[in-house]
Amino acid sequence: MGWVDWIPRGRMAALAATFTLLTACGGGSPTTLAPVTLAPLTLPPELAGLDLCAAIPPAALEAVLGRKLVSAPARFEYPDAPGSAGCQYDAGQDSQGNALFAYVALAAPDTYDRQPRYQDQSVSGIGDAAYFNNGADARQLWVRLDKVALVVAIGGVPNETGLKQLAVLLVDAIRAGEH
Repeated sequence: MGWVDWIPRGRMAALAATFTLLTACGGGSPTTLAPVTLAPLTLPPELAGLDLCAAIPPAALEAVLGRKLVSAPARFEYPDAPGSAGCQYDAGQDSQGNALFAYVALAAPDTYDRQPRYQDQSVSGIGDAAYFNNGADARQLWVRLDKVALVVAIGGVPNETGLKQLAVLLVDAIRAGEH
């Protein structure tokens, strides 16, 4: 019996993905997300019951933020979206004292259209429709799917490439969970 035989197959894949992401995390600047997939994400009837923090490996956010998280990911409900499911990630502060953070949330589909838009920009190729928006706290990427609205945001250092990669990762997991 080899040393990897005692690790369940699902855990081995997760460990391999985490290792790949961690080795992709460089010295503190935002990077692109190393190849990783999420398990299919089946949306429950009530989104608030969904634990996005458990579904998304922290290493994926560390790669995009370019630094380690300073605390465990925390669940939250997106403002003005009762019943939403979210996860926020804290990577501390940069040398200028700017907060470095990210969050991901799923909400009712109409939340997508109700957002106040500021310097919004259409994005193609993700979900049914998508746009970048300057939210109150961070640059956001909003994605509309048939049954849900998705928002991903990165605060501190702008990283639209990272936002797109995170959104695609989640959209793929949601679509895989529908089958």
